[in-house]
Amino acid sequence: MLMFFKENKLLFIIFSLFICSNSNSQSKLNDIDNINSTPYEEIVSDLQKYENIFNKNLSEAKRIGYEKGIAKSLSNLALVHYLKGDYDKSTNYHIEAIEIFERNKMYDELSNEYGELGYQMKRRNLGKAIEFMQSAIFIAEKNNLSQFKLSKLYDNYGVLKEMGNEFDSAFYYYNKALQIKKSLNDSIGIPYSLNKIAALKANLGNFKEAYEYLNLSDEFRNKEKGEFGRLENLSLHGDFLVFQNRTDEAIKKFNEVFHIAKQINYSYLMLYSLDNLIKLYKKGKDYEQALDKMELYTTLKDSIDGYNIRSRIAQLEIAYETQNKDRVISENQLKLKAKEQQLIFTISSLILIIIIFIGVYKYQQLKKKKELTEFEFKAKIKSAEMEKKLSDEKLRISRELHDNIGSQLTFIISSLDNIIYKNSIAESKNSINALRDFGRNALSDLRNTIWAMKQQNGTFDSLYLKVNELVSKLNESLNDLTIEINNEVRNDFSLTSTQILNLYRIIQEAIQNAIKHSKASLIKIHFSGSDSEFGFVITDNGKGFNLNENQFGNGITNMKKRCSDIGGELYIESNYSGTKIGCFLNKSNSG
Repeated sequence: MLMFFKENKLLFIIFSLFICSNSNSQSKLNDIDNINSTPYEEIVSDLQKYENIFNKNLSEAKRIGYEKGIAKSLSNLALVHYLKGDYDKSTNYHIEAIEIFERNKMYDELSNEYGELGYQMKRRNLGKAIEFMQSAIFIAEKNNLSQFKLSKLYDNYGVLKEMGNEFDSAFYYYNKALQIKKSLNDSIGIPYSLNKIAALKANLGNFKEAYEYLNLSDEFRNKEKGEFGRLENLSLHGDFLVFQNRTDEAIKKFNEVFHIAKQINYSYLMLYSLDNLIKLYKKGKDYEQALDKMELYTTLKDSIDGYNIRSRIAQLEIAYETQNKDRVISENQLKLKAKEQQLIFTISSLILIIIIFIGVYKYQQLKKKKELTEFEFKAKIKSAEMEKKLSDEKLRISRELHDNIGSQLTFIISSLDNIIYKNSIAESKNSINALRDFGRNALSDLRNTIWAMKQQNGTFDSLYLKVNELVSKLNESLNDLTIEINNEVRNDFSLTSTQILNLYRIIQEAIQNAIKHSKASLIKIHFSGSDSEFGFVITDNGKGFNLNENQFGNGITNMKKRCSDIGGELYIESNYSGTKIGCFLNKSNSG
């Protein structure tokens, strides 16, 4: 065991350093979190003290890159500056905190920050304040945040509703918040809700109920640590006296508020009480006291503004000094830990290289196995596709021969059987002549079929020449009927052998039907093409037919199937003035 320890001494040292480093880091995080968790009542009891504390906390959190600590420190600084009357700086801190909370998906803190910003903006921009508060409530409700958080948001949202003269909504949210706080036994939060309901009752002239709520709030405030809560209630008592025109009592009350606010450096209530005293002394025609309070108010307001400027300068100086000190400390720490870090880095790099090597090796093995499996799978698919293509081609050829050549040969055989039993030489001769012509047609169909199958990568030109050849032969043999062909195709489309054969058969079938049944004097074949499609229309001036009564047997059905098989759609229109049959292919479906 001793030998093992000696041989692995370096490993134990590294492990111990790693544990100590993690322990120190966690301790720093805990310290930052503890400072940021300072209760509201303590913060407002000495704003200057906590401004310095939160600034140092912010610097430490930034130094170690602790985003939660940075955002919470910014949030606390926003509160401090708001209470001191520096609203622009407060807003900027809030916005910085919101960006960090949102980036890190810290929805609890994000909701709280939106709520604080909305509430603090109520006297500067009510519309924007309501917008921020609604965002806070939405985030809280959507993410099922704690009831404690929701009660605070409902309370503050009620204030905004009251400021917008939506009194019923204000009462609704105040009472909603109060019920949650009671269920949580929140002795700190309950008086806030009670005060808000009391103030709204007083504003509406219902002082009896207002004092009931305020007196109940006083009972909670008297149990609190620090003067802040009692001072808030004292100020509210002064407001109630003003509402009731009890001027002398109100003056006494606000003088008391001013002196206590001065003791705890609560600038907002100092200014608020002085502002009320100025108005009350003017109302009582005590202009000397009113002027005295006005001078005090102006001096205090100027000192707060001046303090803000001096505070900014002092913060810059502190930041500069802190930066220099941190640099010196960092340099010393780097010198002391250089060897230690180098050793840790070397061993860590070696371990990382080994892990990467193992990972790359396993990845390559898996990749090769996967590629082999994919190759085998693709080979099977390709083989199956080839077999299917061969099967489809055999089926197509057999169907073509059966549908055309087979039926014609069957007719020839049956006709020969009939000739054997005929007695008249003249009748037999006529039948043989007709049978000879039919045989020639069968031979021609066979040649056309073989021609189309030879066209591996044919074009429209080859189809057009073949159709033109058919039309020429038919025009030579027809007396009372003329077939015209018109070509407006500008680009030579690529066509497969299947497409060429099916298109040719459709044209052939349509012409034969028109010759046999339409009693037409003119048949027109019109080829056309565009950037998107290609096809033809065959028109005759015959008697037409009823589309619902298919009198041509399987002819139209076969044409429709042939057009569909090559990706087209057969078009048929017929009435007393003639018939139109067309087949069009999308350009993407051509060969």
